[in-house]
Amino acid sequence: MSSLFIHTGRHHNVIECLPFRNILIKTMNKIEALPAYEDLNHLLVPIGALNSPAELHGMLSGKLCGGQRLEADEWQIEALGFLDLETEDDGTIQYDHDNAGQTTIARLYHIVLAQLQDTDYSFHLLLPRDDADLQDRSIALGEWCHGFLSGFGSSGVAGTTEFNEDCADALRDMAAIVSIGDGSEDDNSGTAENDFIDIAEYVRMAALTLFTHHGWTGAEKEAIANEQQQANDAQSSQPNAILH
Repeated sequence: MSSLFIHTGRHHNVIECLPFRNILIKTMNKIEALPAYEDLNHLLVPIGALNSPAELHGMLSGKLCGGQRLEADEWQIEALGFLDLETEDDGTIQYDHDNAGQTTIARLYHIVLAQLQDTDYSFHLLLPRDDADLQDRSIALGEWCHGFLSGFGSSGVAGTTEFNEDCADALRDMAAIVSIGDGSEDDNSGTAENDFIDIAEYVRMAALTLFTHHGWTGAEKEAIANEQQQANDAQSSQPNAILH
């Protein structure tokens, strides 16, 4: 059913819009994978989380793409407030046995930031698994976009910021995709499935585009530039090979 999907018409190669990544130095550190949507949902539902794992991940991604960085305690406050979770006097989440939920939420921050900064574009949306009902995945994608816009808007990006065409399109399209699953009947046809895959990939690359243009902090850019300069200096100091 075509009404389930919003075609942005902008499936251009957004990788071409990521110029700053060209100077990144590839690290050998393996990027930790996201927890599965279902596993995180299993932790959040019993403790009374107001929002879904997709919306939480979207909110965090939006903040990072807007250039905000948070200390561990700051992220806990943001996440627990966003999920509307109650805490005990010692700061632990009520009904969170073995602190499994709180630990996973804390890890999520570092995983998402590392994925966004990864030169291999390992960043992925936290959505239900591929064999989940298409309608459920569509609703989760809309929730992810809603969370992203909320996080990006509260990240500290100035209201006077002028976005280039790609970033403006990305934000506009995400706002439209928020309602992707509203008022639709189930449609698990091959066409609908392919449409969903295309739109989810567009959202993923749109987030990377926004991170490239607005997510890197000044300190991070300076550190990368220094590493690049050191690498260039080391290469230029190598003696020329002697040809025999």
